[in-house]
Amino acid sequence: MKIRVCDDSEDLSAICVEKIRAVVPGADVKRMDNAIAEVSKLLKRKAAAELDQDPPAGSTEFDQVDVLVIDFDLLHLDHDGSRTTGEGVARLARGYSDCGVVVVMNQFKVADFDLGMRGHLESHADLNISADRVGERALWEELQPQEGTFDPTTWTPVPTLLAAAKRLAANFRDGTMAAHIMPLLGLTAEALGEISDTAFGFLSQNAETVEDLTALTVEDFLKEKFDEKALANLERHSPHYLFRFAAFRLIKWMERAVLRPMNVLIDTSHLIDRMPFIIADERAMGDAVHWVAAAADPQRLLRWELLEKYHNAVASEVIGRDVFDWHRMIGDETFDTLQDEFIEKGAERFYLAEDTSRFVAANRLVRFRADFHNFGDRRAIENLEHLVSYGPKRRLQFG
Repeated sequence: MKIRVCDDSEDLSAICVEKIRAVVPGADVKRMDNAIAEVSKLLKRKAAAELDQDPPAGSTEFDQVDVLVIDFDLLHLDHDGSRTTGEGVARLARGYSDCGVVVVMNQFKVADFDLGMRGHLESHADLNISADRVGERALWEELQPQEGTFDPTTWTPVPTLLAAAKRLAANFRDGTMAAHIMPLLGLTAEALGEISDTAFGFLSQNAETVEDLTALTVEDFLKEKFDEKALANLERHSPHYLFRFAAFRLIKWMERAVLRPMNVLIDTSHLIDRMPFIIADERAMGDAVHWVAAAADPQRLLRWELLEKYHNAVASEVIGRDVFDWHRMIGDETFDTLQDEFIEKGAERFYLAEDTSRFVAANRLVRFRADFHNFGDRRAIENLEHLVSYGPKRRLQFG
């Protein structure tokens, strides 16, 4: 895996490179020393596309990068002394190259763990983090949740995200620009009827009905993201940039705006948190480690005979982990009956900690309210305040 750190400070870049190498052994991790020239190439590509000219010859290092890590506070990156932020470089790399996952550091300086849990859909970075967190193992690999380890449920490991985006971009390419997006994301008209206004508007400012969204094509989506001349030019000369752009942006949308609110899709950990009775082995209900294991292996350790018909295989491929159609599950009275029986038994249960991905007892948790304005807003953290910052703190007052 080729990882490049893009920062105008050699000292800060060296620190980031060292942190990443420590947790991604064998990866090709370096500072992008020629960043000024490489960004200039992207700017030339953009200008040529917007003027509908032939693209400039030659490649850029961004085309070969699997993971680009950028400091938001880039200063005087261009030769003429103009200021280009990390977000600006992220937008250029995403739209005008074959760059893989883009991580922007220090753009949103609120806290390590955002208690609102919305993420930053408007950013062209695939992940927005503090530079202090770039060396977290959970950012780079799938971990077995451990006590005292920051492993937020809101992170998808970078290699998983990269593989998912490549798959989706290939699906878009196979279907051409005229491909309808929603079937390739695993979303039906019924599911789209449950998404928020924010989620709706990100896909299209012109769509007014669920039917409009259902008919949305890859080209329709891109028309609202690119200048008209630039889009036509890229379609002719570099359609692979467009398919990759659409894949990464739509995966971020799926994860932030569709999965996290949990009124359309739900992942396995949150499903167990809501419905602990789906754990197959009742004898293991008192073992929190087994709950974590069940989340990682749902077909073997959960009551798969009840869940299989709600498993959304297409959306799972897009997001990079197993997800289920919550909007269909809530209409199944079987789960209501099982919930009543579980409550009557008074069985021991645990709760999901959003900051560690562990299941722990209620008395070890701190409750907070997320920012989705639905019945799933009440969440919990273990509160690793000696290691992690949390904010906005007011959300702890409404848990």
